Amino acid sequence: MSAVACLRVLVDGSRTDVPADRLGPLVAKYSNIFLEVRWTLPRRFQSLSHFSYLLTDPTTQGLDTVELAQLSHQLQERLFGTGVEEAVKLVLFEGDADAMARFSAYSTEEVLAAMEDPSGLPAGGRLRRIAADGTLSDVPEQSRSAATAEAFQFGATIDGVQGVYFPKGGAFIGDVVNCTPVSAASYFSVLDGAAHWPDDTDSFDEACVTTALRLLTEFPIVTPLYVPVCFATFVRSSRREVWTDLAKVLPPATWGRLAVTVYDVPRAPTFQALTAIRSSLASQFCAIDLCVRDPDFEVTQLADRAVVSVTLALPDAVPDVRLQTLRRFASHSADYRRRRIAAGVTNVQSRAELDLAIDLRVPFMSGTGVAFNRDRPVGGRSCKVFDLPCLRGEQAAHLFQRRHAG
Repeated sequence: MSAVACLRVLVDGSRTDVPADRLGPLVAKYSNIFLEVRWTLPRRFQSLSHFSYLLTDPTTQGLDTVELAQLSHQLQERLFGTGVEEAVKLVLFEGDADAMARFSAYSTEEVLAAMEDPSGLPAGGRLRRIAADGTLSDVPEQSRSAATAEAFQFGATIDGVQGVYFPKGGAFIGDVVNCTPVSAASYFSVLDGAAHWPDDTDSFDEACVTTALRLLTEFPIVTPLYVPVCFATFVRSSRREVWTDLAKVLPPATWGRLAVTVYDVPRAPTFQALTAIRSSLASQFCAIDLCVRDPDFEVTQLADRAVVSVTLALPDAVPDVRLQTLRRFASHSADYRRRRIAAGVTNVQSRAELDLAIDLRVPFMSGTGVAFNRDRPVGGRSCKVFDLPCLRGEQAAHLFQRRHAG
C-alpha cells in the first residue's frame, strides 16, 4: 500500500525581511529544488500551492519524515540564517483525496489553529507535525494556555507600578508594571537596574500581564500603562506566541491605554527581531518602548518612528560611570530626533543623575530617584521636580519593602 500525504510548510514571515508577496514563491522555489533532488523515484511529489505538496511513496506505508525534516533545516537557513529557531515548521496531513485538497487550501492561520484544535480539519483527516529530528507528533500540540500555565510559576505575588516622569510638563506620563513573588528577597522591576531584573523572565512577563489586567479594572488609567516583556521572547517564536496569546486577556477597550517596554534589547537588534516585535504588538498596544543597556544603541539602524521611544537603563556602577554613561547616551540625541524616536533614561537613583538628565534635555525618566514602587498608578499626576522622588510625603514609597517590614 502506498503512503500518501499532504506536506504543508509553515513559515513565520514576521522574522524575515522578505516581502510577503515574494515569500511564497521563494519558499516554493527552495522546496521544489529540495524535493527534485531528494524525493527521487519511485517517490513522487506534486506542488499544490507555494506551501503545500502532495507526496507519495509506493514502496512503503509511511513517508520518510527524517528525509523531509532536512527541508525545514534548509529553508530556515536560507530564509533566516543561522541562530534562528522554530521559524519553519512542517506538518503532514493524511486523509482521502478530497480532504487533502481542502487542507492544501488552508491559510497559515487555519493550519496553526488546527494544530491546537483538530476539529477544524477536513473530516476523516489526521494532522501530525514533523519534528527537527524527523519524528512525528500528533496534534493538538501542547496548547498555548497549558504552556502559559506551566511557565507561570510565581505563585502569590506583590503587584506594583513605577511612574515615568516628563520634566518639561512637570507630570507623570505613564507607569511601568512590575510583579514580585512574595518569597523573593527583593522586588523585581525593569526600571531599577540589573540587580532587580528577574531571573525567570518568562514568568515575570506573564505575571505582569495579569497585574496589568488588575490595574486596568481597579484604577482609572489616564496615561499609558507599560507592560514589560523581554526581548528574548520575540526571538523565540514559541515564547512569543504564548505571551501574545496571554496578552489578549487585556480588554480591547483598554488597548489605547496599553503600551509595552521591551527590555534587555541588544545594541544592534536584527531587522527580523524588530519586525517580529512590531507585528506582534502594534495592533494591541499604543506605544512600543525599547529598554537598552548600551548608551551607543544603534538607533540609526532603525526606520523613522520604528518605535515610540528608546530608554537607557543606567548601569549598576559607581556614580561617575553612571553619569558618564548618561552623557554618552545624550550625545546621540540628534540621531534620535532624526528618527523621530524619543530617548529617555531609567534606573535614575540620585539627585545628581536626575538633574543631569534634565540639563541634557532628556525628555522622560524613571527609577527610584524619580518614583518609588507603588501599588497604584501615578500617571497623569502633576509633580514639581523638587518634590521628586514623587509623593514621598505619602506612605506609598517602596511598597515591597514596606509590606515585608509589616
